[in-house]
Amino acid sequence: MQVDYTSEQLAIQPKLAPANINPDSFLATDYLNHFNEIVMLMEMIPDMPELIEEAVEWSPKTYCQHFEESGFQAKDLAIKAYELAPAQFRQPFEDVCREMQSIIQATLNGLIAVNVVERGMSPAAQTLIRDRIEILQNHLMSLNQVIHGKTESVIEASLPEAHQEDVQSQEEIDKLFD
Repeated sequence: MQVDYTSEQLAIQPKLAPANINPDSFLATDYLNHFNEIVMLMEMIPDMPELIEEAVEWSPKTYCQHFEESGFQAKDLAIKAYELAPAQFRQPFEDVCREMQSIIQATLNGLIAVNVVERGMSPAAQTLIRDRIEILQNHLMSLNQVIHGKTESVIEASLPEAHQEDVQSQEEIDKLFD
């Protein structure tokens, strides 16, 4: 993919790779840690439903919030690079992030609403959360591709349609526990 970088982008670009920021997309893989942590915790919930209480403490963070609060050595550069990221990388990146946040929040809210800590996890509920985790892992791979400058497969994926098919309504989640 040919990118026409601005003079401001060209000026900062040589500083990016040494700071572990992709010089093509202007994005850093460190942000994936924000999602990796919650996905790993969600993976344990089917076997340990009490972990839902810890999982619901997770809250979405923007890319900039993540770096402002992180110990990433070049956090100021990461934030500046993100602000300058070419739209052909930044837009699909933000779309996938929003989709992941929506899936995570809907799943956690559904599990809380049906009180899995008290009621336990039915086999159907375990399947549901495992399916959602698989979707989230696929989205993590998409984010990684975008960070590394590969957006073609991510753009073709049509995230809003996938979301509607894969994320069930709260009413459907409730039925899993009745």
